[in-house]
This record gives sequence, structure tokens and C-alpha cells, in this order.
Amino acid sequence: MPKVKALQCALALEIRSVTCPGVVLKDKEDIYLSICVFGQYKKTQCVPATFPLVFNARMVFEKVFPEAVDPGDVVAQLEYDTAVFELIQLVPPVGETLSTYDENTRDFMFPGPNQISGHHDSNRQVTMRRISGLRGIAPKLEFSTTSVITECLISSRKCRTQEASETLCDSRMSDS
Repeated sequence: MPKVKALQCALALEIRSVTCPGVVLKDKEDIYLSICVFGQYKKTQCVPATFPLVFNARMVFEKVFPEAVDPGDVVAQLEYDTAVFELIQLVPPVGETLSTYDENTRDFMFPGPNQISGHHDSNRQVTMRRISGLRGIAPKLEFSTTSVITECLISSRKCRTQEASETLCDSRMSDS
């Protein structure tokens, strides 16, 4: 199978904590954070249901853009993807979503200067939306990101496989 040039985007995400001063949860079951970026789902370890929720989790999301010829093409395509965060408590039978945050992946990965806490710092805070079971102020998600776009060689068969899996992920997201 011949190799073709493509661009790969990698996002290193470090989730520090979720804060919500003064809020006490009525249920005591553990909580985790579910994250979807590039159609890939990952989640943190469970932590006790007491704010601040300290995760100290590191995750890497990667996606190959076979049609992109320069990094600007990749950044433009990221506008059509959504980064989704859900704070979920393990309340039986299936868990309860307490709050969410979503943003197009381009803006999430490359925020404007007013969204970054320090001049050369990638530390960020975003306010999540309360969904249910959470009274008081909205939680704040504290995290940092590092993004890299690199050139890579891939087989043309891998390109077709990735496109098929993206279609599957997109249809799952539209069902929810």
C-alpha cells in the first residue's frame, strides 16, 4: 500500500480540577469527567464527590488530516469538530450528568488571548453549564493544553478507515 503525506494534529490535555466553592452534592457517589475530542472518548479516574474535584489527569488526542496541505487547513477543519466535557456522577442506574462544557475544537485548542491566564501560560479555566442535581454556582474546569501539528506518512487504506470511524462517531454524537 503506498504511503501518502498527511498532517497530524495532537492535543495534550492536562485536567487539574473542577471547582465549585460552597457547593455540597446531595449524592455521595464518585464523579468522573468524560471528554470527547476528534470523536475520541476518554475519561478520568473517579474521584470522591467533594469539591474541589482533583483529577490531575493527562490525556492525548490525535487525528490525521489526509487532505490537509498546510497547518492552516487543519486549523480550519477543527472548526467543524466539537470538544465536549461532561461531569458525571455514578448515581445508579446509569450515572447522572451534573454539568457540561462544549466548544468548537479550533477555539478550544487555540483560545484567544483573553481566555489564557498568563502571557505564555496555557493554564485555563472555563465555566461549565449546570445540568441537574447541582445547585449553586456553576463549576469551573481548570486545565491546560498543548497542541502540535506535524507532517506524517500514512497508508491510503488508513485514510479510508479513519473516515469510516469519524462517520460512526459523528452519528453517535447526533443521536445524543
